[in-house]
Amino acid sequence: MVASRASSPVRIACAVILAALALGVVACGEDEESPDRSSKQDQKIEKAFLTGMSHHHESAIEMAKIAQQRGQDPLIKRLGEEITTTQEREIGQMKSIYVRLFGGELKPDPGAHDGLGLTAEEAGMTHNERTNAVLRAADPFDKAFVDQMVPHHVGAIKMAKIVLESTSDPALKKLANTIIRTQEREVKEMNALSNRKYGGPVPKESGQGTDGEVPTGGEHDGH
Repeated sequence: MVASRASSPVRIACAVILAALALGVVACGEDEESPDRSSKQDQKIEKAFLTGMSHHHESAIEMAKIAQQRGQDPLIKRLGEEITTTQEREIGQMKSIYVRLFGGELKPDPGAHDGLGLTAEEAGMTHNERTNAVLRAADPFDKAFVDQMVPHHVGAIKMAKIVLESTSDPALKKLANTIIRTQEREVKEMNALSNRKYGGPVPKESGQGTDGEVPTGGEHDGH
């Protein structure tokens, strides 16, 4: 009888421990279900944005440097200088954000638009050495430049709005908002020049540009 009484508290203690372990396993399983999956998807979008936008900026800088040499209208020359300066600085910011969020070196990826759910055309990522050669030889140059740069900017705006829907990182949100605000303004300026010199805004058939209509308005919080 003594042995039986002594063993009873032991059995109860074992049952309590097993129950606690079982609850712990269930809780861990619940933690892995939604928050982790959503976080991984957000990280995938952040990474696609940073690797894709850094390549996107590099191609814009290439076109902008051509504009600094060949631009005729003062606006085109100014935009060439502004795009080069602004986007080189933003590439530096993207590198810092990438190291902090993912570690390692940021490697520009011309196919990263897939991770944002966009085609190359929608993201404005169809520019290459061939399109740059066409731009260098274009006459009138200013028309060819805005016809290429407007859809390129529209693609960047789309990419920035997509990352805003997913990221909660303050620095990445600030960068995306800056890209949207800056490039919306530049699209307006280029369409104004196209209206003034060529009788209308950059046409849709020039790429994935809009007929001068670009979403506008302050800060985009993505939520």
